[in-house]
Amino acid sequence: MADIYNRNIINTLQPITADMVLINWDGLLAQATQFSMQYNQPVNRRWTLGTNGANTCVIYPGRPSGSIQIQRLFADKNENIFKKPGFDVCSQPATIYIMLDGAAVDPNCTVAGGEYVIRGGLVTSYGLAVEAEGLTLIDNLNIEFMQLEYNNTSSS
Repeated sequence: MADIYNRNIINTLQPITADMVLINWDGLLAQATQFSMQYNQPVNRRWTLGTNGANTCVIYPGRPSGSIQIQRLFADKNENIFKKPGFDVCSQPATIYIMLDGAAVDPNCTVAGGEYVIRGGLVTSYGLAVEAEGLTLIDNLNIEFMQLEYNNTSSS
């Protein structure tokens, strides 16, 4: 059964959890805990009152914007993530790929959640960076971005 937007009802037996999030940031593969993403586009309506009694309405879309919050970012390579696009406002913004494919604890429970593409991403704040035996950690990472695309990779 689908809702009014023709989306499939969420299957609670196959939840998408934070450990299923895989992030590709300019070739650096990372995982996240407590991943959150918001995206919106404001819309303004302007009504005009015509002299002939006909009212007209014009809709002006605003610029879309979004943000990502990651409590902890794990990367498996001993790379300097601070050299990646998006960390320096004087360099180019980042294009970040976020895949929601993965498997839960039960190996028979898999999720094909598709891929989000973040364009124009800039890091606005982060809390802590630590390098310990080849594992890079960044805490409380915030990324602002201007464009969001979605590629559905699931077969359903």
